[in-house]
Amino acid sequence: MRPAKALISIFAILMMIPSVASTKSDAPEVNPDSLVHFARSYIGTPYGYGQSNGKRFDCSGFTFYIFSHYGHTLARTSRDQYLEGDSVARGSWAVGDLVFFSGRSGGQARVGHVGIVVECNGDEFDFIHASTSRGVIVSHSTENYYASRYIGARRVLPIATAISITHPERPLTTHERIFGRLEFHPIPDLIQPHEFPVKKARKRRRK
Repeated sequence: MRPAKALISIFAILMMIPSVASTKSDAPEVNPDSLVHFARSYIGTPYGYGQSNGKRFDCSGFTFYIFSHYGHTLARTSRDQYLEGDSVARGSWAVGDLVFFSGRSGGQARVGHVGIVVECNGDEFDFIHASTSRGVIVSHSTENYYASRYIGARRVLPIATAISITHPERPLTTHERIFGRLEFHPIPDLIQPHEFPVKKARKRRRK
């Protein structure tokens, strides 16, 4: 291959890289702690039926708003959000999962309320949601009202994973508490220098 054609081929490959990256952005990875931190910043925001504008929320409007901030558009109603993602078994909850409950009307098997898991411990979890009476709050799954109305959970986002290591010499920074610490490994030197044998100089015989 001529040098000019080789350079053109390399340039074409480099031009394709941004398009590949943009395809992956359709399903962005989300750090669950970052998502929860953002959701908690809205605690105390008043309830507003049918609203999701950052100043007032209903329950599905709140989840819609939070996840949209991270590039993932949920359906607008809690019933439609319950059809998204993958089902999560009881006790297998993770931070960032959506949890669903029946509403005040419509029967115990009909989805009417949704929240986001912010902390889980075995068969229990805390979740943040927009309640009709107190606005955005954090509630516990064992509270009588929610324990009797729990329907299920869905995992709708690919959760980002990172290798974390312990640094006992200093506490975590605010950024590290949100995003975690990453462990970087040096690239091993795979190319070993070749040793050539040293030739002994021959003594020239005198004639």
